[in-house]
Amino acid sequence: MSEDADDPSPEENKEDASDEKKKKKLAAKFSLIKDEEVLIATKPSVFAFFSMYVLAIVVGLVHFSFNILAVADDPENSIAAFIKGMIDTDLGQAIGFPILIMLVAWFNRWMNISTSGRWYTSCLIMIALFPFLMTMNGFIGEWFFGDGEYPLRFIPDSYPYKVMGIAWPVVLILFTNHYTRSFNYAVTSDGIIFKRQFLMTRSQRRMLYDNITEVNLSQGPIGTMLRFGSVLPMTASGLGLGDESVGISAAAGMAPAVNSNDGVATVATKGLFKMFFGILTAQRTIRTLRPDPANCFYNISKPDVVKHMINEMHKEKSQSSQLGELKDLLAQSLDKKEDTA
Repeated sequence: MSEDADDPSPEENKEDASDEKKKKKLAAKFSLIKDEEVLIATKPSVFAFFSMYVLAIVVGLVHFSFNILAVADDPENSIAAFIKGMIDTDLGQAIGFPILIMLVAWFNRWMNISTSGRWYTSCLIMIALFPFLMTMNGFIGEWFFGDGEYPLRFIPDSYPYKVMGIAWPVVLILFTNHYTRSFNYAVTSDGIIFKRQFLMTRSQRRMLYDNITEVNLSQGPIGTMLRFGSVLPMTASGLGLGDESVGISAAAGMAPAVNSNDGVATVATKGLFKMFFGILTAQRTIRTLRPDPANCFYNISKPDVVKHMINEMHKEKSQSSQLGELKDLLAQSLDKKEDTA
């Protein structure tokens, strides 16, 4: 009877098999070494890139603002009436919309937040250029080709603001969701792992506890309210943080280069384009550091638990702790020798 009582139940066997399967899955996911065990596995919170969702909504509102102004009553103010008259035309919308989106892109770059990277800036520039290019394509086909054969006539000559006012935010939100899910973090028995798998790129970084010099916790107002934050393990070289001291973005390189054979007018035109892209994509320089999603536990849920676990493992694995244990063992050995003597 006692032997039967000590045998594990089917439920316990099922739980053990499930735990073993989970461990193998985590080991394969984070490429663990022999005898290494995942203590905590986490990823960025759903609201980790909250500003990206806000920017997607702003892009949609800019699209619909042109339709709202177009159907509004004629204003009494002459300047407002002129602006409304411009918006009511295809050419006016094709010029006004890019200007407004470019202003959003410039302000977004200037803020130096999670949406200020080259991906979102390039996307905003592309969104701004679509209506202008489509309208100009229609004018070129009408002015130079008339009813003749025009190879780009299949491209619509009017930009569907209402449709794209829904399509672009949906695309940006899906992009943000995929970007958020591309990061995975783990606290293991031997170190901490930062893994990123986004589109066709993949990277993984392992940081040993011996190399950690400091563990910081960063929470903004939204993170405090929604209970998420970033845990930043730092090394002596500063690994774990991204420098925010950035001046000019990559989009400035989109401006045309000046050649030695260019005339004065061409050089002046290219100079204006270069200045325009430089002003648009410039960022204010901040002498500070900010969390990098690829090198820290970026805006994760329950950051206090992760920080506490890292501190505990760092204390256990650090050289100072091991030297302390060695000192205690030597002291105990000397005490035993004195007792035997």
